[in-house]
Formats: sequence, C-alpha cells, structure tokens
Amino acid sequence: MKYCAEVLLSSLACIGVLNGAHAAEITVTADSNYFLGWSFSTFPRPAVGTTYWYYQNTTGLPGADVLPAGGGQTVGAFNGNPLTWTVDPPTRLITAGVWAGTNYFGNPSYLPANIGAPSTPPGQGFISRGTASFSSPVPFRQGSVLFIQDVDGNENFKFSFLDCAGNPVDAGDFDFLRISTSNTPSHGIEGTAPAQYWRVTSALGNDPNTVNGIAITAPNVCRIDVDGDKPSIGGSVNLFLGSPPNVVPTAVPAVSGPPLVGGTVTGTYTYADLDNNTEDATSAGTSYAFVVSPNSTLSHSSEGTVTQGGPSNGGAVTYSPSASDEGQYLYFCVTPIASAGANPGLEVCTPVGQVSIPVVTAPQPVPGLSFPSLFGLTALVGLLGWRRRQG
Repeated sequence: MKYCAEVLLSSLACIGVLNGAHAAEITVTADSNYFLGWSFSTFPRPAVGTTYWYYQNTTGLPGADVLPAGGGQTVGAFNGNPLTWTVDPPTRLITAGVWAGTNYFGNPSYLPANIGAPSTPPGQGFISRGTASFSSPVPFRQGSVLFIQDVDGNENFKFSFLDCAGNPVDAGDFDFLRISTSNTPSHGIEGTAPAQYWRVTSALGNDPNTVNGIAITAPNVCRIDVDGDKPSIGGSVNLFLGSPPNVVPTAVPAVSGPPLVGGTVTGTYTYADLDNNTEDATSAGTSYAFVVSPNSTLSHSSEGTVTQGGPSNGGAVTYSPSASDEGQYLYFCVTPIASAGANPGLEVCTPVGQVSIPVVTAPQPVPGLSFPSLFGLTALVGLLGWRRRQG
C-alpha cells in the first residue's frame, strides 16, 4: 500500500510504506540540507563531570554516575521550553540515562552527505529496557521529529504520544523520516484509533548507530512515552528531538455588517501559529487596518488608503464608513504578531464590499376613501337600516 503526504521541500519523497499504514515515508537525500536551521534537544553536562548520567545494572548494582532516585529525571531544553527525560527502571537489568557526548547524528559514514546535520551533539536520552518519557509543559512544535538511533539486536520499542493532560494522541498519520543509508529498522503503526502508536524494531546484530525518525504531525503532543525491551544485557537505543525552523504566525480575517455609510462593520480574525507561540495582544502586537480602494481586488493595505488602523489587542474592532468612502471598496487587513519566535506574519486582507449610502424608503400612505365615496357609503348604510325598520 502507498500513502502520500504533500511536502514542501524537494528533498522529500513519498514512497511505499514498509510495515504498517502511516501518512508517508519521507526520505532525506544527499545534498538536500534538510536539517539546516533545525533546533535540537539539549541537556546540561552532568555535575559529576562526565558526558552522561546512567544507571548501569549489569551486575545488579548501579554504575558510578547514578541517576537521581526515583528512576532518574534530568531537565534540558527544546525550542526554549523545558524538556524532561524521565526513566522508570524495571526489575530487570537496565542501561539508561542522558547522553550529551558523541554526535552520531553528524557521522557521514552512514548518513547522506550534506543534509545539514548539527555540529553540536543533540542532547539524548537512552534506555535498553523499561519505560521512559520525553515531556514538555507546552506542546512540541508541529513537525518536530523524534529521532531514533542505534536500533539493533532484536530491540523492540513502542512509542506512544500524549497531550499535556496525559490523553493519547493518535499517531496513525505521523510520518516516518528515513535518514540512514543502511539498516532502516522495521517500523509501523499498531493499536486502534484514536490511540495508535509506533513500533520500531531491528534484528540486525550490530547497528553502526544509524538514525531515523518519526515526524509529529499533531499540534498537541506534550509527551512521548517509550517502552523498550532489549533481550540481551548492554547497549541501548538513543533518542532525541529536533524541529524545523520557526515559522511566522498566520491570521484569517473575517467581517460582519454591511459596508453602509454611517453603519458599523466589525472585523475579527483567527490567529494560528504552527510553533504554538501565543499571540502578542499588546499595543506592539497584532495590528489591523480598514482600507478603501477604487479597485475590487487588493492583497496588501499599501495598495489602498488606510482609513483606520492600529493594534487589535487580540480582539474585535469596528469601523463606521463615512460619506467620503462611498463608492470605494472596503477591506479589513490583519498582520499577526507572535509573542515569541518568528515575526511578523503575512498581512492578509479580506473584502468587506463596496461602500454605499443606505437606501431610505419613504413611508407609503394608508389607502383611504375620498369624500364622495364616504358620503355614498354613509347613505347606503342609512338606507339599509330604514328598510329593516319598515319590514
């Protein structure tokens, strides 16, 4: 079966799904600079002076650099938001922790050349078996990728996605990002909607730290749960996060009320930001403009005359067309501003209509009777009354 998703970069290809139905399998090609400008997860260098914290239980005892009590929790950052990697060791032997050392993602020996891999190693969490979670207090940026590195030795990993309230987010239309030129692990969707999850596994005996990923297409994922099982002792799967460059916010304006001189037109808009950046509703934030133009089409406020404008303060605004606007076409334009990230958004204008003067309809006279008609009617009524008395 083949599934396709529209993509914006020429380096992306929609190809047949290997294992299970999902939106698309995207291949990162050589010389595409696919990851140029991306942001990646970071973790602080542990205070003990090593490049990682770990819980190594191959002998039944913790290793030298032990994760904090309760399974271990360390906080890093991702897109400027706190990122937590939590490990819950099982009763079985486990290797788990946080890695901030070698940049296997930048190793060109098994990745396509010139894909824009980061020069600084991303902060990674790793685990051999048991459960772990990446979590953030705000949703991960839509389009973020969970990178999965070094899957081999019959390792079997389940990845579930949840919102900020801990409810499952269906991963049935998440894309698989194929990066490595060798050892693409078996991957696919399991479970039933609306709680489908991903399964990734590989029977390869020794993987050269290849990297692939799962692209998060939903806008409300705040947590990724990892359930891992490695049959043999030693080794682990490394996991980290990345996201494409921040994009500017968008606004969809709307209007109500006819464009009549002396009337009232109300302008509203719907704000959106793929990076989950909130709107700046201050005086320096999102702005609006009512514009008149002799032209029936307009794409930017500069193409007409601004008759009223300023900060929207995040709400509705009104305008009363004047007599000088008569015959002109009226437009409502909005320029969205996010409180953080890339700014400003593209100004978008929507037509209100051609301004006109209200048509006043003169009151119609009530149909009445003329004097002769009234005299005749009175006489007839009197005659009928007289005849009844005679009878």
